Amino acid sequence: MKKNWFYLALIAFPLMAGMTACNNNDDPTPEPDPEPTTTFGAYIVNTGNWNQNDGSLQWYDMTEQTVSGDLYAAQNGKSIGDLQDLCLYGSKLYAICPTSNKVEILERNGKVIKSLATNTQSGQPMQPRYATAGEGCIFFTAYDGTVSKLDTLTQTITASVAVGDHPEALTYTNGKLFVNISGYGAENKVAVVDAKSMTKLQDITVLLNPYTQCVTGDDGYVYVVSNGNYAGSESIPESQWIYQTMQRIDPDTYAVEELCNATYIANKGDKMYILYAEYYLPDTHKCFVYDLNTGEETTLPISLSDFASPSFIQIDPVTEDIYIGDQVYGALNSIRIYSKDGQFKKTIETGMSTSNIRFVAE
Repeated sequence: MKKNWFYLALIAFPLMAGMTACNNNDDPTPEPDPEPTTTFGAYIVNTGNWNQNDGSLQWYDMTEQTVSGDLYAAQNGKSIGDLQDLCLYGSKLYAICPTSNKVEILERNGKVIKSLATNTQSGQPMQPRYATAGEGCIFFTAYDGTVSKLDTLTQTITASVAVGDHPEALTYTNGKLFVNISGYGAENKVAVVDAKSMTKLQDITVLLNPYTQCVTGDDGYVYVVSNGNYAGSESIPESQWIYQTMQRIDPDTYAVEELCNATYIANKGDKMYILYAEYYLPDTHKCFVYDLNTGEETTLPISLSDFASPSFIQIDPVTEDIYIGDQVYGALNSIRIYSKDGQFKKTIETGMSTSNIRFVAE
């Protein structure tokens, strides 16, 4: 199950002093994760501007309430390039870099252990996109239409499978991968892959353009957000608008249920925290909590008009504080932090094109 936090057996602070004390097994057993009681901090993923080599990795220290500079640059003396996704597993970080065409294995302080160029057999760039973890492996999608398996012990890519056009976000649960197939906005499938054999089992039909959100909920269901077709655009008749929608997939029967409109989602227990913001329909913009048991929606007092462009929502696994990214093109970004009931707490400044945050909790 992919989570937005990382469980630690032992952690040394301050961060820049090393962060090398964790002895987690890099082939974790499939035992259920314990419920965390303390959040130590979070990694901030800054994708960077297109082809500008200004992606970065930062650390938000919860104790000191400070944001570091670029961990990667500080440890390696160079920029990471771009950084689309970050997967935390065992004692290491796995950085996914599409235009730089690489997957980098990092120590928790950002130092490179190994850099893996991701090329097809013909030598063309695969352009890796998103990652998830399970069974001692990292699984990542790529724009060559594949999902690949990276063994965390040998640190090698051991298998890949064709899944469809422009695969994006994915999640692992019960021996299977569920993979959003966006088709660059033209597809409406979630591919199912057997994680052990790396064979594609089937496609599940969802709404148009499943993209950045594919998560396994605490209830074991798979939750997918389809981005639709830019509802509200003058170029599309209203009768053909497809709205951004959260769907729930039963991982055993593959039955799909449409739940509510959503752009970004974050799960905690039986709640889904949701941002809904159709680009062309500003009246739709809102932040709310969706009860996964009853379907009840509770609106939060968070005004999305305060954001230049909301880019993600995540939840602190302990406090349930709400973290919402705000992207400003060509400038440094920020993350706004709210209490679980939507009361504003603070803003932290981040890097270029901040796209996610990964919590470190125990």
